[in-house]
Amino acid sequence: MPENEFTSLLSKLRELSGLSQGELADRVGSSTASVSRWENGVVIPKRAKVEQLDRELNAGNRLVRVWEPVATGMQVPPWMRSKGALEEKAVEIDTVTVSNLVPGLLQSLSYARMVFRAGHPSASNDQVERFAQLRVSRYEVLTRKNDPFITAVFPISALACLPDHVRTDQVKTILRRIERERLAVHLIPDETPILLVASSIQVYRLADSTVVAASDYARGNLLMEKPEDTAAVVSAVRNLIGLCSPLGETSALLGRLL
Repeated sequence: MPENEFTSLLSKLRELSGLSQGELADRVGSSTASVSRWENGVVIPKRAKVEQLDRELNAGNRLVRVWEPVATGMQVPPWMRSKGALEEKAVEIDTVTVSNLVPGLLQSLSYARMVFRAGHPSASNDQVERFAQLRVSRYEVLTRKNDPFITAVFPISALACLPDHVRTDQVKTILRRIERERLAVHLIPDETPILLVASSIQVYRLADSTVVAASDYARGNLLMEKPEDTAAVVSAVRNLIGLCSPLGETSALLGRLL
């Protein structure tokens, strides 16, 4: 097996700790030859041994995290684990929000201000404005990169419940982006039971046909590294779109909210 992120990190952490291969081997109850084979990628240690190595080298679970994709055969490049990098590499992005929130890539400035003010009540006005400007500029950044085709799915109630001036600004922003023909919006009707997904999800399709799925949780964005998990997310997106209003009615529905 060639060198990978696990072998590189193991070797680097051992050297930074000032340990020889033999000294590390003694600490984890293995042979010097075993440590050498792990660092050279000849064999992959078992999870229990990796957890032991992680503790001995004070790796803070980093060794375990980089070991998992190697052990399961999922060679996801490190850059692909960043949501921002995935967005910039994607040629298509599906973004699904099941709560009463407009997906981040579609948010208008006044809407983003409202969201950040609600999430950061103690922040100054300048801080909220900076956050909001960064959120809104993200769409422009992506259009200059790969200009991905974006499919957005979210409840129509996310718009209907807004203050009048915010709703008008948000709806006009979405309609302008639909006119570019690089955005498809699927609105989930009121009172539609959402049983398929429990949190916001994203599907990124890259130029080489790679498909990567992710989901937002309280602790951040979680990448789905197993093919079967990605397939399940893609299926959930398709099923959810099937519950939405027909695509051709989107602009008319949005227009009635102005």
